Amino acid sequence: MKRLGLILALSGFLLAGLHADELAPGLVYMRPGIKATPVTGSAVLDLRYVTDEASAAPLLTAVEPGKANDRRIILVLVSPETPAGLRRQLIAIPRCLTLGHAAPELKTDIVVTTSAEADRRAFDALAAGTAPEKLLVENADKMRYDEASLVREHGGATESIDDADKVPTPESPNSAASTTPVAPEVPVVDAVLQRAVQIHRGLTVLKKL
Repeated sequence: MKRLGLILALSGFLLAGLHADELAPGLVYMRPGIKATPVTGSAVLDLRYVTDEASAAPLLTAVEPGKANDRRIILVLVSPETPAGLRRQLIAIPRCLTLGHAAPELKTDIVVTTSAEADRRAFDALAAGTAPEKLLVENADKMRYDEASLVREHGGATESIDDADKVPTPESPNSAASTTPVAPEVPVVDAVLQRAVQIHRGLTVLKKL
């Protein structure tokens, strides 16, 4: 019994540690699996790949009109896999906008230019624990070259004064391949979530929130 009590206590502690992530001042991000607390301000509800309506019920309760202010906005991310019944429930939420990638079977208030594959990849990254803010901006890091590579690229010499009299050693057949820069991995960007944040930012600047 003591072991069972310890397991339950630990489970409660872990669940309590899950909370809505703040994307910007006054804007929180919530999806099924994250503990939903009452939200009086603006929120992003990620319902793109909800398996059943019951799992989204805590999120809808958290943003119910009775707990809201009249200047917030609720931005709901959806996909063709979002249950139709759940999408109908969104009508009851004041100042609610739906966003999603273009699909013949999906009608949204805001259509975001991105592929279904990229949208799913971004959602999976969030589900795996990636912080939402890391998926909002493309990685600005550039490919880096060492000094010798830069000199070779621009056709310059790499010899120093002390090395001028040395006999150059022939390059091995694989030397050119070894200095070829490796293309960086394409970053995962959540275009739908990014658009939601941009809308909230714009409304904030216009003092509509």
